[in-house]
Amino acid sequence: MAERISYDVPPPTIGPDAQEELDRLVQTLHEHGLLRFANDMVASNHELMRIVVDGLNKPGSLNTIQNLSVIVMTLSTLPPDRFYQVMFALKEGIEQVGNHRHEDKAKHKEQARSQDKEKDTAPGITGVYHMLKDDELWYALKPVLAGLRAFSERLDQPIDKPVTDFTGKPTEGP
Repeated sequence: MAERISYDVPPPTIGPDAQEELDRLVQTLHEHGLLRFANDMVASNHELMRIVVDGLNKPGSLNTIQNLSVIVMTLSTLPPDRFYQVMFALKEGIEQVGNHRHEDKAKHKEQARSQDKEKDTAPGITGVYHMLKDDELWYALKPVLAGLRAFSERLDQPIDKPVTDFTGKPTEGP
């Protein structure tokens, strides 16, 4: 009787292996000029690093980096849906301000010619009194006033270091 042959079936190749992917990545980097750029960066390492360090060692640059980190820390605490809501509310508000300014200029020109002055005139004392009783106006102003209150309270809080305030953990160093 014949001796049994042991044969393990190799797994099928589903996609390129790691070496093929690496070769493709290197070729793509070469085609787009990134390898040449990286080589030039490494070759000019001493001069480039001196320029970068000199540029970053200025108070204005350090302030910019710290301010950008504060912006990133702040944005990291906002959920995307809330940030979207706030940004588009801001956009709508800016558009409305711009639209009213253009409308007011056009109305002001027409007002000199038209007989309908009551609509565009200042409200006066009684008009202001009626505005104080306008529920829709107070409903619109309530979030603005709450935002101003929170803004004012936050400005009054003393802060040692932004990172310490953000994380609640003490930091070392200057």
